[in-house]
Amino acid sequence: MSDFALSQAMQMLERLIMVSTVVEVDRGTARAKVDWGNGAHSDWLPIAQLGSEALKFWIPPEPGTQVIVLSPGGDTTRGIILPGPFSSAPPAGNFEGEITGEGDVIVSDISHVTHVHGGISPGPSDTTGPK
Repeated sequence: MSDFALSQAMQMLERLIMVSTVVEVDRGTARAKVDWGNGAHSDWLPIAQLGSEALKFWIPPEPGTQVIVLSPGGDTTRGIILPGPFSSAPPAGNFEGEITGEGDVIVSDISHVTHVHGGISPGPSDTTGPK
């Protein structure tokens, strides 16, 4: 194998899996640009999602977030962005914020949308439950 061919093969291997930093996110197309570590930025790459066609968990990375880019055949123009390592301490696991969705939440066979509370007389009484 020539030195040139060996060099090409090594570059391909080095580009298969890369840790990069997100520099820009387009939430509408589920794509982001990353910094390859030398100031060069990628084109828009797809962001991988957890789930299936019917069930999706959409947690796009923010600019500054470290991610892993898998590039088939070492071709970074075909890269796919996956969640990366935490660049600081992992989160404590306490949720803060808002969850928005459509449909119903059912816990122990009780619907959040259609459940009723018995034993309440009509009038100004309040069950102090969900509103």
